[in-house]
Amino acid sequence: MWIILILLLAGTLAGFAFSGSKKVFSITDKATLYIIYALLFFMGLSVGSKPEIMKNLTEIGIKALMISLFAIAGSVFTAFFLYRFIFRKNEK
Repeated sequence: MWIILILLLAGTLAGFAFSGSKKVFSITDKATLYIIYALLFFMGLSVGSKPEIMKNLTEIGIKALMISLFAIAGSVFTAFFLYRFIFRKNEK
């Protein structure tokens, strides 16, 4: 846990120190993109190597789809009522 916090702090300080250098940020943007691709690949490799996950992939997928749909529906529902009852009152 501490190593994560120390690395986050070090990255924040380095970002602050190099805030004027556009070259550094173009390099870090590309590096971040490729590191995310590598993480996704290795996560897929890890999931694909576990037979219990592969056997239950359909069930896991259906549950993930339902959770996503309900999260989206809840967000839309909340945004609709916030707009209707809070922001519309300010327009009148």
